[in-house]
Amino acid sequence: MLGYEGKGASVYFRGFGSLLKTEFQFTKRSKRPPQDPANSLMSLGYTLLSYNLYAFVEAIGLHSHFGNLHVTLDHRPGLVCDLMEEFRSPLVDSFVAYLINSSVLQPDDFTPPDERGGVYLHPDALRKFVKHWENKLQTEMTHLTTGYRVTYRRCLELQVREYLACLSGDVEAYRPMLRPIK
Repeated sequence: MLGYEGKGASVYFRGFGSLLKTEFQFTKRSKRPPQDPANSLMSLGYTLLSYNLYAFVEAIGLHSHFGNLHVTLDHRPGLVCDLMEEFRSPLVDSFVAYLINSSVLQPDDFTPPDERGGVYLHPDALRKFVKHWENKLQTEMTHLTTGYRVTYRRCLELQVREYLACLSGDVEAYRPMLRPIK
């Protein structure tokens, strides 16, 4: 399964790069360290997404390290990584594309590559990112399972509860958020 995921990610990220303004070069995903502004934004967005999900997982009493698709490596919580997958594209990747294509962030908002090649946001730009991230989490959408209008943050919580309902047998199978409806 990992081989298929890797091939799919490679194709996906090549396509993602074509969506961004040309002054933001993005050819592939680089994580540790992020080697260009788009990767820096994605890494930060994925980190914030994981912290939000981690809080909900812990709040309802699940063990964050017992996932189904991701094994726990280097103390990364497998369950949180599993739950992140359905939100990476509609929440984080679309947010990164918005920040870049709407000129919310500019190339000079980022540091030059450090000794390891890492590129990061300057402090003022980081504050701007967090402000827009919080606004994104407050955006309402229709939750596919409940049919209710909820914020993205509430949707994260509902999906953690959906996972618990699946584990406890209250629902037959986990129902992911395949695509948010505006």
